[in-house]
Amino acid sequence: MELDQTVVNVQTTMPLKRHKGYFKITHRFARDLRRGTFGQLAEDAFSLDNGAIIGLEYRFAITSSVQAGIHRSILGKTIETFGKWDLYRQAEGRPFSLSAGASIEGQNNLHLDPQPGLSASLSHLHGTWLALYANPTYIFNAHTATLRASHAGHDHGGGSEADDPDAEIPGEDHHDTAYIGLGLRVRIRETVSLVAEVSPRIYGYRPDRAAWNVGLEKLTRGHVLQLNFGNNFDSTPGMVARGGSTHDVYMGFNMSRKF
Repeated sequence: MELDQTVVNVQTTMPLKRHKGYFKITHRFARDLRRGTFGQLAEDAFSLDNGAIIGLEYRFAITSSVQAGIHRSILGKTIETFGKWDLYRQAEGRPFSLSAGASIEGQNNLHLDPQPGLSASLSHLHGTWLALYANPTYIFNAHTATLRASHAGHDHGGGSEADDPDAEIPGEDHHDTAYIGLGLRVRIRETVSLVAEVSPRIYGYRPDRAAWNVGLEKLTRGHVLQLNFGNNFDSTPGMVARGGSTHDVYMGFNMSRKF
């Protein structure tokens, strides 16, 4: 039932076999699907004619329980390096699997605003048709020095200023953010699944709304192909910590393969 290393962004506990690799492309079209009439959306091929935020990720299994990887998004030229340790697997008498992770990311190719992160991933598989995930994550410096400097001339700080420059941002005086990514994968056919996730912030800097995504995915010839919709371009923990739009909805896709 575990098909991928992520639901959309929420991390799963799926292992990789020793010395095997994993590659993923994330792609989010930049047009808000809620903007304009149906005819205008159709003229833009429902956002396919617009630019996109693209991310590339590679991870390698050093052992059957330890992975290391790197992700690069064109959003802010963000690079994330990360590691994952699968502590134990669900079995009789043990109702869930558990993995631990650590990461560091930064914009301008890791030269600006470094953001370390710590996380855990828990999963519970119910037969072959349902997988449930919880991904508690703590991001240091989610409210980066660059963001704080850009807010210095205002009585607020954060992502809502585009809509209301005087809006109060929850946790503006905090630098860090904690959130819990909650996700599920439901198999509706042998090779087709529905996915959904939301990542509410529970502490610290919390601009805008929690990031959410829903999608439909297909397993085919070793690839997982996923069409998704959400309120964000997020593909790293630091991005998820800063949330998603309060009203926009974007279409995108993920494509991954183990080898």
